[in-house]
Formats: sequence, structure tokens, C-alpha cells
Amino acid sequence: MKRLITAFAITGVFSLAVIAQTPTPPSRPTTTSSAPPATSAPAGGAGAEGKLAFVNTSAFYQGINELKVKLDALNAEFEPKKKEVQAEEEALNNLKNKIQTQGATVSVQVRTQWVEDATEKERLLTRKKEDYTAQSQKKLQDVTAPIQEKIYKSLEQYCQQRNIAMLLEGVAAQQANLLVFISQATDITDDFMKQYNSANPAAAAAAPPPTSPAGARKP
Repeated sequence: MKRLITAFAITGVFSLAVIAQTPTPPSRPTTTSSAPPATSAPAGGAGAEGKLAFVNTSAFYQGINELKVKLDALNAEFEPKKKEVQAEEEALNNLKNKIQTQGATVSVQVRTQWVEDATEKERLLTRKKEDYTAQSQKKLQDVTAPIQEKIYKSLEQYCQQRNIAMLLEGVAAQQANLLVFISQATDITDDFMKQYNSANPAAAAAAPPPTSPAGARKP
């Protein structure tokens, strides 16, 4: 089976908090009332054996424990930087709003200074975002690449064991208007994640060390 799934989506520090949340896939089209009733098939992808099957890789972020633990740890690691950037963005927006609402009530020199300050803050903030994004992208790739490779190999074995002739990323295919109907019986996502988690139990993420209050003495 040729590799059909590339590396999972990687986002920067400003959207890392979202990466561990399962994106909501688009609703799947259903058959019309004039279509003949579908024969019941076992859930969990059993109906995909020997056929075309579908998988929702975006569900892996939450559904595959080994990956979720790593992503949660990265979110916690980059949370202080995210808050720092958000605070600077808020300060910049406040300054821009001040220029808009009060610029006509002050001297030209004062307004000019505000504009110069806003321009410099925006330049520094843009640079900081670029730096943080590059750092988070690299860290995310370093941490998740080995797990992604394991998931791919396990997915390939899963398909070979079930004689699945072709596997498509269901959400991507639907967004590209390549699908008219997907039978739930051919969706292997939940069954694959259950099998993967059973074979690859995730170690719990280490808790960050407690921080001592400022000025407090260590025992």
C-alpha cells in the first residue's frame, strides 16, 4: 500500500493550544429518501475489509493518547510565550485605538510620538511572533515526528491485515468535493485508534516543578 497520509498538520505557537483539540469534520452527506435501505454493517470500520476505507487523521490529536500527551506538554511549555504575545498585542491595539480616538485632541508632536511608538511595537511584535513560531514549529516536528511515523506504520499494517485496497483521508476528500457518500462502516478511525492505543500505551506527561513564591525561602 502506498503512503497516502503525509505528516500531520503542524501549527505555530499561537495556535498550539488548538492543535490538541479535535477539529470538527464537515458533516457527511446522507443518502436521499429514494435510495434503497442500506444493509446493516458492524461499526468500527469492519465494513471496510477488502474495500475502500476512510480515516479522519485530525481525530488522532485527541484520540491517540501517545500523540495527545506530547501535544499537551508542548501547549503547556509554550503557554507563557503565548500569553506574553497576547499581552503585547493588546497593548498595541490599545495604543492604536488611542491614536484613533484621541489623536485629534493632542498636539501634532504627541500624536506623532504615539504613531512612532505604535510602529516600533508592531515591528518588534511581528519579529517576536516569527521567532516563536519558528521555535514551536521545530519543537513540534522534533517531538511528534517519531510518533507520526509509528502511526503511519501501524495504519499500513492495519489496512494490510484487513485487506483494505485503498485508504483515503475522509475529511480532506470531502472538503475537495470528491465524496458523495461515506458509509460509517468504512470509517476505520475509531477502531484504528483503539487498536493503536492498546498496542502503544502512552506514558503520562511529567508534571512541571512547583514554583516558589517570590522571596520565599527554600527548605
